[in-house]
This record gives sequence, structure tokens and C-alpha cells, in this order.
Amino acid sequence: MVPLYQRKYQWADERLVPFWDDVEAKAAEVLGGNNRFQHYMGALILAPLGEGSQIGVTPRVQVVDGQQRLTTFQLFLAALREVARMHEFTSIIDQANGYLFNQPRSKDTDPLVRFKLTPTPSDREIFHDIIDIEYSQVRAKYQRFYWGSGVPKNTPFRALRAYDLFRKWISEFALNGPSDTEPDTEDEEVEAADEGATPEVIEQRLDALLSAVLAQMKLVVITLGEGDDAQVIFETLNSKGQPLLAMDLVRNNIFHRAEKQTTATDELYKELWDPFDAPWWREDAPNARPRRPRIDHFLAHVLAAETGASIAMRELYAEYRAFAVPKGRPRFPNVEDELKVLQRHSPIYETLEGRADENPTMAWLGRKLATWQVTTAYPIALQIAAAGLPKDEQDRIARLVYSYIVRRAVCDLTNKNLNKLFQAVSQKFFEDGPSYDNLRDFFVTRSGESSRFPGDEEFRRGILQNPVYQLAPGDRNKDILWELELASRSKFAEKVARPGGLWTEHVLPVSWTEDWPFAEGEFTPRGQGHPKAEDRDRLLHTLGNLTLITGALNISSGNKGFAQKREKFDEHTSLFLNKWFAKRETWTEADIRDRGQHLAEKALVIWPGLGV
Repeated sequence: MVPLYQRKYQWADERLVPFWDDVEAKAAEVLGGNNRFQHYMGALILAPLGEGSQIGVTPRVQVVDGQQRLTTFQLFLAALREVARMHEFTSIIDQANGYLFNQPRSKDTDPLVRFKLTPTPSDREIFHDIIDIEYSQVRAKYQRFYWGSGVPKNTPFRALRAYDLFRKWISEFALNGPSDTEPDTEDEEVEAADEGATPEVIEQRLDALLSAVLAQMKLVVITLGEGDDAQVIFETLNSKGQPLLAMDLVRNNIFHRAEKQTTATDELYKELWDPFDAPWWREDAPNARPRRPRIDHFLAHVLAAETGASIAMRELYAEYRAFAVPKGRPRFPNVEDELKVLQRHSPIYETLEGRADENPTMAWLGRKLATWQVTTAYPIALQIAAAGLPKDEQDRIARLVYSYIVRRAVCDLTNKNLNKLFQAVSQKFFEDGPSYDNLRDFFVTRSGESSRFPGDEEFRRGILQNPVYQLAPGDRNKDILWELELASRSKFAEKVARPGGLWTEHVLPVSWTEDWPFAEGEFTPRGQGHPKAEDRDRLLHTLGNLTLITGALNISSGNKGFAQKREKFDEHTSLFLNKWFAKRETWTEADIRDRGQHLAEKALVIWPGLGV
């Protein structure tokens, strides 16, 4: 029995291919009569459930560690049996079934007893179907997980992928013998048999595979005594290694305590935990550092939101234990209440990550934080949403957070300490409650260069003088320009969503040509040390010289003169940001400053200050 708090079957191609390589190599040795050494596959740790002494009852044991390997062996035997079934080799079928099924005893009442292995609830049905019914029936029942002739790599049920790959590889081995190349994981049909693949040869090859798995591939089995704490041993084996995520250890801890509370753990798992086992949660969080699965970052953000404390990602499991059972005393009356904390925050986290739309304000803030790669602000977003504040209050807080990030970038202030800054905000919200006034008061007290909130005049100077194109690279300067585009529209203008494929365009090109003389008509190329060229160079990357256009228009515009660029802007773009140029006959340094002043006035409204 695999405890339900353990993770689903996880072995993907990068683990299955080496496993198959080992089995195939041993089978080749068996066929060649030179199998001198056995291959050890690691440890299997079992904990008896105290039923071994009951007459007429099949004894059961918990798989404390090694369930991934054990499940893989079972899937392999099921696939081998199916290939033997194709060729009607009843002896091999019977041998495989002997390692897949038990013979229930007289007093057995649990229908699961007939299976040698019972995995976690989330894998149980599909795994037992693989063991219990023929391949054609499995294929028909789970057709939705197939694509073409096989199961894709990104399937949510890795057991089905493993079963399908093993069946394919075993068929190829049976028909063609050992391969000298890496096994194919793509959805292709099995190659035709070689000319010497008689039924006798095929049976011999399948028997060699069976022998390799049952006699040549060994596990070190450790059986715990009644006084051994399986939980402690499990944590010792897994808390410092790579195989398990922090959230896997957290789940183990939660449901271990649930079992002690005599809670209906199956129902609890299905209702409150099963959603976290979806593949999406195990994908790396795209905008967060360090590179860890979303589920780990989610847990860290929840802990920060719930405690206001700084959470160490490298000690995430220990952090959670200290949160759930501080100083050995449970924080919550029962495990169900504990799990509901995670459930309460998960929709907002998914909204911040763009997977859900639980809260429009948080969806907007999530897009902005993703663009600026400041996911360290997630805990305060969770606190804001959990507090149930009115939408206008949430909007004001979110806008002030966004304003702080943009203003510091435009003013060329470091963003290296944003993680500490937003942790301090989270602590403020934890102690005093999330509100616009509390956030504003917090920023007012920050005077150091690493955390202060830039004032209006400093922000204005940054827009007029600083190279925003470089200080806010890529999507960040596009985000700034798009907000300015929205602010440039009249109230009667059609509300059009931001189109894809926009480029940031330097109106006056970075490498200007003779088509771009100075106001007096003279021309000096960039980099010649001329005072006017140096002045122009300082203005090139400021907001006054930047706009948004499509990629195709960017390529066609190139370094053309202003008259030709203006004509293209008029003909091919409907952005209000570009209507400015229709009124201009030239584009000089004075024009850039003039437009910079115009954009600065809008920016002060879009990204508000503290009003002090």
C-alpha cells in the first residue's frame, strides 16, 4: 500500500529510458549466457501494518520509500504480459500475473487486496486498470490521453505513458533482439520482425526480459519494526535530497498528522489536496527565482502572507512545519482547517499566474508583476485578496505597488532589494492589516536609496533625461508605452486591447544618417564627439523619442527620414501615441523634449506618487 500522502507516479522518459537500458542489457546477458552480476536498483522501505498475524487475512505493508521503482517494475511486467498475450505465450502470462496479483484469503474483504500494489488515490484507478484489463481495453477507456499511436510526454498520468513505452520497447526487443541505439520514445509503430524471429525465438527473448526483471534487477528491502517511526525515516531519506519537492514533504507531514487524528483522509485528500497534484503546479514558476516548481513558490508566498515573516526557500519544509506546528503545538484545531488555508489562497495565486480570473484587480497586478518580474510582491497580493477589501481599495493598493516599481526603474534606482522591501510590506500588512493608507505610510518612512519611493519631480526628470529604453528593457518599456497609449486616448475612443507583436521604435534612429540633420541643417554622425551629437545621444533612449509600432512597420521604417516615418505612422498605425507626429514637420532634440514633457504629465497620473 502506497500511503496517500505520497506523490503520484512521476517517472518520465528521462528515468524510463535508463531503466529500460538496464533491463535490456541484462536480458541480452541472459540470452548470451554471461549474466554474472546482478544490478541493484536502490532501496525499498516497508512498514508492516500489523495484520500479518491474522489468520485468513492477506498481510499488508506500507511503502515508506521506493514506490516509484516498485510501480515501474509493475508497469513493466504488465506491458511484458501484454506482448506475451499478443503471441499467446501462456506460460509468460501466468508468470507475470503471479507478480501482479494476490490470491485473496478467506477473510479478505477489501477488494484492493487482490492487487500486489495499490498506489495513491490519484493514480489508483488507471494503474489497476493497466494491471487488470487488456491493452485494447485500456486504450479504449483512456483514449483521451492518447495522441496518434501513443501517449504524449505531457500526459497527466505518467503511469499510462510508461506502460505504453514499455509495451513498444518490449515488442521491438521480442521481434528484433537487443538494440544498439537509444530506445525511441516517439509515437511510431513497431518495426517488422527480423527474419530469424520465429515464435520460439520471440518467446525466448520475452523470457529473458522476465528473467532480467525478476532475477537480475535487485532491490535492497528494509522492513521496519513496530517501534520504528516511518514518518521520521521517510523525512530523513527525502528532506535533504533532490527527488521530492518541498510540497511533497509537506503533504506527507499533513496527512501523517491527519491519520493520527482519525480523519477521513481519502475524502480530505480528494477534496482539498488533489488539485495541487495537477501538472501545472509542478512546472517551474516562469518569472520567479530561484527556479523552482510553482507549488514550492506558492507555499512560500502563503507562509509569508500568513505570518508576515521572511521565508527561506531552501528550508521550505522546515518553514512549513514551524508554521503548522509551532513549538510542537498545532496552530489549527484539525488538518482540514490547515488545508483550507492553502485552498483559500490558491485561486488568487493562480490568478496572479494567469491561470484563473478569480479577481480582476489581482489578474491585472499579476500581469504587471510578470512583466516586471517582481513576483516577490505575491504575498501582499494574497493578503489584499484575503482581506476582502472593496475593489476600489484593492485597485489603489495595486496601482501604488505598480507605481513604486515603475518609478524606481525610470529613476535608475536599484531593484536588488525588492524582495526585502515587499517582505517588510507583508509584515506591515500582517500586523496592521492591508490597506492603501498603511502601504502609503510604509513608503513614507523609507528614505534610503535602496527602498525610497521617488517623488514627482524626480520621476519627471527621469522621464525627460534617463534612458528608459535601457533602464526598462524589453517588455518593460513596452508596458510603459502601452500605459501611455491608453492615457492618450479620448473617452470616446474605442477600447482596443493591446495587440500582439508590438515593437519599441526609436523615432530618431539610434544610428542616424544624413536624413537626420540637426536643427541648423548641419549633420554629424554618432560617436564623433560633437557637442550636438552628444546631446542627441543623451535623448535617444528617453521616453520622448520612443513609441510603439508593429514589427513589420519597424522593419520597413528603419533609419528613414522623419517625413517618410511620419507617412508610415499615418497610414499603418491607429495608436493614439503616434498621432503626435502628424502635427510635426521635423523631429529634433527640441521635439523630443517637448513630447517628453507631454508624456511626463500623463505619467504622473498613471503612476501616482505619495502626495508628500
